[in-house]
Amino acid sequence: MPGFANWEQLFAMEYLQLYEEGYPVGDTIEPNFSASYLPDTVRGASDRSALTEADWEAAYHALWEIRDQGIRADYPFDEPDDFDSIIAEAADPPNLQPLSDDEYAERIKGAWYGRIGGVVLGKPLEMRLDRKFIKRYLESVDAYPLNDWAPHESPELGITLRCKPSTLGNIAYAEPDDDIHYTILGLQLLEAHGFNFSKLDVANNHLRNIPYHWLWSCTRQSYYHMINLTDDRPVEEQIDEFPTKINPLREGINTAIRADFWGYIAPGDPRRAARVAYREVTLNAVKNGVYSSMFVAGALSAALSPNPTVETILAGGLSVIPQRSRLAHIIHEVIAWYESEPDWVAVCDRVYDKYGHLPFLHSLHNMAFVVLSLIHGQLDYSKTITTAVMCGMDTDCTSGTAASIVGAAVGYDGLDKRWIDPFNDHVKTVVAGFGHGSISGLVQRNVDLWRKLRNEPVP
Repeated sequence: MPGFANWEQLFAMEYLQLYEEGYPVGDTIEPNFSASYLPDTVRGASDRSALTEADWEAAYHALWEIRDQGIRADYPFDEPDDFDSIIAEAADPPNLQPLSDDEYAERIKGAWYGRIGGVVLGKPLEMRLDRKFIKRYLESVDAYPLNDWAPHESPELGITLRCKPSTLGNIAYAEPDDDIHYTILGLQLLEAHGFNFSKLDVANNHLRNIPYHWLWSCTRQSYYHMINLTDDRPVEEQIDEFPTKINPLREGINTAIRADFWGYIAPGDPRRAARVAYREVTLNAVKNGVYSSMFVAGALSAALSPNPTVETILAGGLSVIPQRSRLAHIIHEVIAWYESEPDWVAVCDRVYDKYGHLPFLHSLHNMAFVVLSLIHGQLDYSKTITTAVMCGMDTDCTSGTAASIVGAAVGYDGLDKRWIDPFNDHVKTVVAGFGHGSISGLVQRNVDLWRKLRNEPVP
């Protein structure tokens, strides 16, 4: 099996990914199995369930060749991959002032604790659930609208949530979660290499510190490729292929959840934060996968400035992504939809209506829910994280990202401590070199590293 899925699954994911990127693979979101580019064994199959893995592998590679034809002439988006072109196509950054050292330390404390609180709230409901199902579940346990940790079990529905240590009445620490792991990995990467890290450094940071099955999406795939490197070509040449090599989730939300530390380390300077994000995320992502990471880093950087608002935070994120990208488009759609009808449920459902066909792990609809929760929450931490979770999809990712941004904006003192105190300042992880320890210790390491690197240029 070539990584996280079999060839039949990879074919289906790759078809949709190429279609969304604008390549001429077909006229609808569903594959046309009579398409001339498919192998005869697939195109002429009366029973596709009888096709072999070899048949599907051939179909995948035939589909991939369509990429050589370039983007459709009528494709309405412009999505460059190199950093300078991305920034050239972005909006102007907001005018931000720096924080004092004490202000920075307070805000970073809010970002770390806030992020972990948001992740833990969303973790039990990360079960590929949409808004309507989450509402049904919460109503069945008298917990809708959500205003506390999710109850672990619904006797009425006969449903038990995952991750009991992250549910109501069962929290004594923050349990292991990839969203938290990535923020710690970012800290470790810069402690070891500073801003001068390479793609090989990023890949080895994953390989040496996280077990394979604790990774998902494009990061699991680059991990798979790392352990299958060959000796016939330079390692760096092979790594440069990772973003598109059997990697149909190259625009997944996995990229955004790796971005927080890049914003933390570059307060008040969205483009500096985005440059660090770009260096890391291009290991295994393209286009809106890359933009999602840069947007989160830019938004967090803007949040780490005096008197931030949701508007300046979003402006920070939009100042580092192309204005004609799909990500910028969906962000502006969410803003416009909420302005015309300030009802998060109505806007959420519009996102599902238009983008619900995308994979559960895709960046676009998940980032839309992050933006929606920020707009609706207006820097109220509780309102923001509960909205993000009630939107559904990748709930620990969306809640964790929104929580991180709000925590950075309001600081530790601005957080409702009912979302923080149950952790007893303790986080458990599977990250080698950390394992488990205090959240306050991570905050102090962050502050110390910022003081060390704040005047260093980012290549």
